[in-house]
Amino acid sequence: MKKLYIAFIVFFAVLLLLPFTVQTVADLRGEKRFVSLDIFKDVVYTPFKRESKMAESAAKLNDAWFAARESIAGGAEVGESLEGVVSALSDLESVALSVNSYAELDTAEADYKLLKLADTLVAALEDEPETFKSVDSTLKAVEAEFGHFSVWRALCGIKHYGVWTSRYLRAFENKVEDENALVLAFRPKYQLAVWNVFNDPGEKVVLGANCQDESGCAGRPGRWLFYRQDVEFLVQPSPLDVRSAKLDNPVQAILKFRDQLKAKGVELLVVVVPGKPSIYPERLTGVDGLKLAGHGKAILDSLAILGLNTVDLYTPLLAAKADDANQGALYLDDDTHWTPRGAELAAGEIAKKVNSMVDAGLIDIGEPSMDYVASDSLAGRMGDIGEMSGLNKFNVFKVQQVTGHVVLQQEISERTEAPTDSLSDSTVVRDTTKTPFKDDFRKSKILILGDSFSRIYQTDAPVNAGWIAHFAKNISRPVSSIVSDGGASTLVREKLARKAGVLKGKKLLIWEFVERDLRFGAEGWKTIEF
Repeated sequence: MKKLYIAFIVFFAVLLLLPFTVQTVADLRGEKRFVSLDIFKDVVYTPFKRESKMAESAAKLNDAWFAARESIAGGAEVGESLEGVVSALSDLESVALSVNSYAELDTAEADYKLLKLADTLVAALEDEPETFKSVDSTLKAVEAEFGHFSVWRALCGIKHYGVWTSRYLRAFENKVEDENALVLAFRPKYQLAVWNVFNDPGEKVVLGANCQDESGCAGRPGRWLFYRQDVEFLVQPSPLDVRSAKLDNPVQAILKFRDQLKAKGVELLVVVVPGKPSIYPERLTGVDGLKLAGHGKAILDSLAILGLNTVDLYTPLLAAKADDANQGALYLDDDTHWTPRGAELAAGEIAKKVNSMVDAGLIDIGEPSMDYVASDSLAGRMGDIGEMSGLNKFNVFKVQQVTGHVVLQQEISERTEAPTDSLSDSTVVRDTTKTPFKDDFRKSKILILGDSFSRIYQTDAPVNAGWIAHFAKNISRPVSSIVSDGGASTLVREKLARKAGVLKGKKLLIWEFVERDLRFGAEGWKTIEF
């Protein structure tokens, strides 16, 4: 009997060690770094190497800042003089913010805040020369903090960010899952088998109900794919519920951001984009006429009650479904995002709200100054949810063709041509020039912060056919935008904080984010200091 126990122990020990062993062999045979040895390296080598690199980078930053000061004092362009400083500061950040192979410096750390403050001040110096003394003192503080080798800081990094911490182990586990040779060899075949047998598209994906009546399927019968986080957002407690007390409070973060912008003379307009299951619950559950009391709409309504400017996209999108059979659905089959039709509807609603704010005297965005035209363009869309499933390598899900309307800037000028002979009159000729739509940070009074719903069709195919371009077309004014895929809750505000100079001359900031970010936003809903 004891021999049987020993045999079982040996068998399971082999199973546990097999992925590690296979990966080590793969590393030895290839040119990739030894993932299996990262744990050892991050304890005895990486933290101390990081200290050396930080001291070296801080010294280069100090030299670059000294040269920039001399250059500015000599009358050179501020922007050109700061190029070396920006580059050196970026190099220092890339070293300092990565504590080891798997752990990033926590945003609450004093070192993190100091680097981001320096980044923000340097970026704003060109437009705000009065901040020169603040930039100088901050960069001196950076050099004092990082310009020397600190054994204590290295040991603290090992203690708080090392292999015994959950943040390190989770990242290491994800790395092994994503890159292990054994996993890469067998996972795709396993996923395909599970799909063929159980119709299971994977842990990140929810398979919708089978819609067979063409009239109720927007002309596209079959099953849609839904992103699991979109579904979980609807079925889990509201982010404002007492059961979600551990989450950052999105309403408090939005109110704080509103107040920060007001201090700079900028109004905030909040746009919450409904997730696909909020608009098409029947395609998820198979129950016709189902209406979900979504948390997103409730939170949006609470923001309006608190006095924030908001755009309700839930009501018009739900109403527009009635015409799906003629115009096509508002969301893509195998994707989290809307179709061009949905994006253009959103652009119209946002433009309507902005015009009402202008009429009410809340904002002054100037007179209409741009002419735009749109033309049809066909594009193929491989759904991001289908990509998440890992099944696309087997062509399980197909490319969906969509027709977008590409927006072009149009300039019309008139010129008079002399008569060709004495009997003819001079003629007036109109010249029309069309150029691609583009952001205009210098002239625009409107800045848009957004996520992938702002990116889709705008910077990917068919390009300049997203809601941003159509919004500009609807209000006949230039706009500018900062977009962060999946990061509209916090990451996009961090981008803005590092480029605070872009707020100069802006009167309105439109903040777009998808409803699931109210719970699952990357980096939560942190307060960002400007």
